[in-house]
Amino acid sequence: MNGNYFKIARIAKQDIYQFIKNTGESLIDYHFSSYLNYYLKRYNIKILEHHFSCRKIEGLTLINEDGVSFSYEKYNSTEKQNFTMCHELGHFVLGHSGKCFTELRGKSDSVKEREANIFSATVLMPDIVLLSKIFYRQDSFQRVKADLVVSCEALIYRLVNLFVNLLLDSRDKVYQVVYHYYHGNNQYILDYFRMVKEKIIKEYQEVSGDVFIKIKQKLLVCGFIASDQIPGLLDDKFRKELEMNLPNVKTWIEYNFGKTIGYAWLTNQMTKQEARNRAKRIILLSD
Repeated sequence: MNGNYFKIARIAKQDIYQFIKNTGESLIDYHFSSYLNYYLKRYNIKILEHHFSCRKIEGLTLINEDGVSFSYEKYNSTEKQNFTMCHELGHFVLGHSGKCFTELRGKSDSVKEREANIFSATVLMPDIVLLSKIFYRQDSFQRVKADLVVSCEALIYRLVNLFVNLLLDSRDKVYQVVYHYYHGNNQYILDYFRMVKEKIIKEYQEVSGDVFIKIKQKLLVCGFIASDQIPGLLDDKFRKELEMNLPNVKTWIEYNFGKTIGYAWLTNQMTKQEARNRAKRIILLSD
């Protein structure tokens, strides 16, 4: 299981970490919904509800000529629905072969279903987010559960798997540590995080975001960005590459009072003069 766990967790972390870096998402305030919505919008994936009287089918993924759709049991808790949506997304992102995937209630022997479970747990509760919340901010179990909108069972299972696979400790020993944390004693889990934090941080730092996507995200919000946020905008070559990658973006550089600022703006949101005036204000207000 360890080898498969590491493989799927690595894929999930690579994808979610890159998304976090591209969008500037806060680690402390992280919630999976922005990541899920990105995929739903990009691939026009439909989210549907279903209900079967037997309540045995938690989730479904259908892929056909009409597109891709995910569905979840409408009478399940919000926490379970969240897990199901990320589970179904896992089938899609992991590229599982097939046109229909069914998540059944209870434990599954299917390799694809287990992989989708690992993906879902990692996306809902990324290592770096758990480290930020539990080790650095020292949030309680209940607060982490509430912030990430996951079930008690899911958070316990995630923490146990995290430490079993990173520390190679016995599952029983790790469970006791998580059990203490669940009941309000965080001493032991802080010790565990202290042992793995460098590894978690290194994994996060090794993932590089796409700076052009990051700029695009910021421009979509405010229409303007300057080199005080993206230092690369001071470089002529970088600005030319940016304009080539983002056709509706223009860049310029402004000199004033012995200071220099590079900037970019969305041409459909402001004029060149408006962007220049904004850059001048930044220079005037800078120390």
